[in-house]
Amino acid sequence: MRAFIIQCVFYSILLVLIFAVFKFLFPLLSPFVTAFIIAFLLKPVIHYISEHTSMKRRTAAILSLCAFYILFITLIIVVGTRIILLLREAFYALPQTYSTLIEPALNKVQFMIVDIVENLNPDALSIVNEISMHLNTALSGLVSTLSSEVVGGLGSLAAGIPTSLVNLIITIVASFFLVVDYYKVTSFIAKCLPPRGKELLFEVKNSVVTVLFQFGRAYALLMLLTFVELFIGLLLLRVPYAFLLALLIAVVDILPVLGTGTIVIPWGCICLIMGNFPLGIGLLILYAIITVVRQSLEPRIVGHQIGLHPLVTLISMFVGVSLFGFLGLFGLPIAVTVFVQLRRAEKECRQQAESRKES
Repeated sequence: MRAFIIQCVFYSILLVLIFAVFKFLFPLLSPFVTAFIIAFLLKPVIHYISEHTSMKRRTAAILSLCAFYILFITLIIVVGTRIILLLREAFYALPQTYSTLIEPALNKVQFMIVDIVENLNPDALSIVNEISMHLNTALSGLVSTLSSEVVGGLGSLAAGIPTSLVNLIITIVASFFLVVDYYKVTSFIAKCLPPRGKELLFEVKNSVVTVLFQFGRAYALLMLLTFVELFIGLLLLRVPYAFLLALLIAVVDILPVLGTGTIVIPWGCICLIMGNFPLGIGLLILYAIITVVRQSLEPRIVGHQIGLHPLVTLISMFVGVSLFGFLGLFGLPIAVTVFVQLRRAEKECRQQAESRKES
């Protein structure tokens, strides 16, 4: 009983420390963590260049990092330009879209409401008018709230630009130092740790790399599953460009803030309003099937890939996204998996040591 209480206290303190690190310390150290991740990812490339050419490691490191940032900036420019062009095209097409799709749909809804109201008795009509007044008041309050939140969000975004630029500059400078002196930095950190701490650090590194690979494979499998469901469903509904639409929606579905419903639900509702009931009902049924399959299989697939029970995976994902937002959705299951693997490795080492003593 005493050992159980000690373990409960130990794990409680550990959870509090992990929460404090992720919530308070990680935002402060994020530029250096990002720089270290970049240096770690470029390490095999730098090693390959220095081994297969006459170039020194320092020169290979600087050139590799410069090439990385050039490719990264080019990708941002290309993607950003493409997004701006798409937004401009959508903005120019907005009047035509409104006149051909939205306005007829709104008129149809208005005529339906007028027909229903005209057939009501006076008592029901007064109730409908009262509900309409409350809805108008609620919508006005919602619009004003959204407007203030948008203005506040834009102000916060503008105020955060200098901090983001400083973090970006620190990340770039720190990454240059780290790629050049990667082994010196890691050796210094290892020397500052006790032997057990050094072993634990290398075990954590190996576990994190393994878990990240397994996590990526799990979500790639989920995206493939969603794509197949969408592609088959859109083909059955005889939607043109089914392959491209399924691919686009599957990519959006990976993002927890958006998901499949961001595209499929408005699409289905517009089809119902416009009178295209087979397509509208079919899209909503397709969304329901994808949601049920995703919610039931995601904890199992992710848990199977990273070695956790589906219930533990679901709890860690929910707690992570509640405490830390988008990063917590992936970060906490990874942290739990690393912790479980370390405990498993420690238990195996203890059993091997006990078996050696007995022999």
